[in-house]
Amino acid sequence: MTVQRGSAEPDPRYLLSIYLRDHLAGAMAGVRLVERCRRANSGTELGLALTEIEREIIDDRRSLREMMARLGVAESKAKELIGVAAEALGRLKSNGRLVHYSPSSRVVDLEALAAGIFTKRSLWLSLRAVADDYRALDRDELDRLVTAATKQYQRLIAEHDRAARTAFSSVLPVLQHFR
Repeated sequence: MTVQRGSAEPDPRYLLSIYLRDHLAGAMAGVRLVERCRRANSGTELGLALTEIEREIIDDRRSLREMMARLGVAESKAKELIGVAAEALGRLKSNGRLVHYSPSSRVVDLEALAAGIFTKRSLWLSLRAVADDYRALDRDELDRLVTAATKQYQRLIAEHDRAARTAFSSVLPVLQHFR
């Protein structure tokens, strides 16, 4: 651990490197989750939406890696493996079915994706807040990433709400038109 002279506080650059590695691990888990969710919903409207969101999440992960490289922050393979393992453990949720994907699986997966995107948006906001301290950070790029994450989150919440209605509504879908 790097400590500033005359202080017991860790160096902000050291803390930033930990923060970025943690977010990259989360991004690795997010890519795996969106891939799995897209495959499970292939051939549906949700599957099409997730195809686009998956591409965007992969692009965002690439942006994070590029920022880390510009800042001189090395990737942590151990943390990335932990992120992948965490995503795999997330599959062990109870969904009312032993093996297969269920409508409640869809809802929970979309909630996890939305939480990840909200967290990613917070990352971009945090980096924007300190962009003046790090020449390697570009405010315009961070503004674009915040806007993109906000749009991703809004699209996922709309899909989540639709999935929740499908999974948990007590009214037959045909009758919903008469409300």
